[in-house]
Amino acid sequence: MLPEIKKSLVEKLLPKRDGKSHKGQNGKVLIVGGSLEFHGAPLLAGLGALYSGADLVYLYVPSCNFDVTRSMYPDFIVKKFDEDSLQEKDTDTIISLGKECNSILIGPGIGTQESSQNAVVKILQDLHIPTVLDADAISSLKKIDKFPLQQTIVVTPHAREFQNLVDKDVVIDEQDAKSVILLRSISMDLKLNVLLKGPVDYVSSEEGHVETNHTGNAGMTVGGSGDVLAGVVAAFLAQGCEGFDAARAAAYVVGDAGDIMKKTKGWYFSASDIATALPFCLNKFL
Repeated sequence: MLPEIKKSLVEKLLPKRDGKSHKGQNGKVLIVGGSLEFHGAPLLAGLGALYSGADLVYLYVPSCNFDVTRSMYPDFIVKKFDEDSLQEKDTDTIISLGKECNSILIGPGIGTQESSQNAVVKILQDLHIPTVLDADAISSLKKIDKFPLQQTIVVTPHAREFQNLVDKDVVIDEQDAKSVILLRSISMDLKLNVLLKGPVDYVSSEEGHVETNHTGNAGMTVGGSGDVLAGVVAAFLAQGCEGFDAARAAAYVVGDAGDIMKKTKGWYFSASDIATALPFCLNKFL
C-alpha cells in the first residue's frame, strides 16, 4: 500500500506566516488562462490562491474575458491578452510580470489552440519561477525536447489529461503495480511533481515517491474544482513550499474543504463554495 497523506503531515507542510510580514511577503501568484468558453476557470483558480494565503493574485486573461473578470472580484489584479486567446506575442509581457511573482499557474480554461500551446512552451523555457500546469497547458510538455526544466514544475491532470500526456490508456491504481511504476517513471524522467486528481488523488515527486490522498467526495465532480486546486498549489509554492509538498498539502486541503461543504450542503455545492471553505479548513492548522 502506498503512504496516505495525513493531517499530521499536512500540518508540517503548510507554509508558516510571519506575524510581522507585509503585503506581498506571503506570495504573489500569476495565473494565465481563460478563453471565450471558459472565462470562469482563472477566476476559480484565483479564489483558490487567494483563500489559501497568497497576498497578491494576478489574472492574465483574454481580451474577451477582461471586463467580466475585472468586475467579478475586487481582490484580483487583472491584465489582458491582445486577442481572445494566448499568443506568442503575449509572452514577453507575461514573463516580465512573472519575474515579479513567486509562482505562476498556466492553463485554467486556456484552450487547445496550437498558438496557445507554443506560447506556454516559450513561458516555460524563459520564466524560471515555480510553475503549475493545469488543464490544456499540460499538453505543452509534449512539445519540449529537453528535460528537466530549470524551475520546479507541478502538473495537475485528471485521468484523461494524464493519459494524453503519456500517450497510454492507463488508469493509475495502487493495486496495479505497473500503473504506479508508470507514474513514478514520468515524474522521475521529466522531473515533474504530478498531482493526479480522482476519487483517490495520487501525488508523485520528482524522485518517484508516490502518496495517496483520500479527502474529498463525489460532490467535487462539479466543474471548476480542479481550477481551485491548481490555484491552491500555486499559492503554496508562492509561499515557499517545495513542489511535492505543495501538491500533497493542496490535495489534502482542497479535499477537506469539499468535505466541509458536503456536511453543510450535501451534494449541492459549487467550485466557488469549495474555495470559500478553504479558510475554515486551513484555520484548523493554526
